[in-house]
Amino acid sequence: MHIGMHLSIAGGLPTSLARAHSLGCSALQIFVQNPRAWGWRPVPTEEIASFRENRRRYGINVIAAHLSYLPNLAANDEPLYRRSWERLRAELALAQALGLDYLVCHPGHAVDPEEGRQRLISGLHDAVSALPPPPLILLENTAGQKNELGASLTALGEILALCQGSVGLCLDTAHAFAAGYNLRQVKHRRRLGRELAAGPGLAALQLIHLNDSLYPCGSRRDRHWHLGQGHIGRSGLQKFLCEYAAATAAVILETPKKEPADDPRNLALAKDLAASLVRKTPAVRPPKPDPGAGRR
Repeated sequence: MHIGMHLSIAGGLPTSLARAHSLGCSALQIFVQNPRAWGWRPVPTEEIASFRENRRRYGINVIAAHLSYLPNLAANDEPLYRRSWERLRAELALAQALGLDYLVCHPGHAVDPEEGRQRLISGLHDAVSALPPPPLILLENTAGQKNELGASLTALGEILALCQGSVGLCLDTAHAFAAGYNLRQVKHRRRLGRELAAGPGLAALQLIHLNDSLYPCGSRRDRHWHLGQGHIGRSGLQKFLCEYAAATAAVILETPKKEPADDPRNLALAKDLAASLVRKTPAVRPPKPDPGAGRR
């Protein structure tokens, strides 16, 4: 299992790889631009070449970019919708130049969920047609706050199915918990598995964002927390990983970074959880779908 973190690109994109290496990561997630601004920093060809060389030097196996925060891929407002997809296409092209494996995107939010879903699907079709993978676009499940799409794995699976296999899934544990999937309980983990199997299928699951949750199950509040210190807890995260980690390319942490010791501590716990999975025999497998389940 490849384990890594979302790390800063301060000082230039290649520095993120040095940070990952110093922490002992074999996977990495970054923003390729300032995530809180529409402004665009042109990345020199020398910086791109240095990034690719550093990846080889440090042996980082899986690298994902996360789309910046401002785009809303399901926006009802036409100028914002066009600007959002222009930004996605630009970040996707830069991620391709850097040799990245994935681009993780939130599905967006819309007052009218059905209209937002159709606009999202249309945009995904156009983006993938213009620039096929790699990197593979991954839609990330959400906590369901502020009219977000994608809190339900069933609804997210329908979007992925309509994208006809050109888009994958990133599953965030804190978002799933906030949306009502109590990962501490076996019946909820099985429900999640049934919805995955009936929709996009386990093969669509490419990345796990491993985060604890500051708020209780079903809160609809997106607030990541340190592993083992939130409402999911060490046992809940371990049981989830036992059932789903083997299906993914990598596990990425997006835990808070308030103190210098935060990243090493969270990463050490993630590695300890992964080591405990190896010791478990036999491994728990993801649940099969209900006999009557299927795509709608």
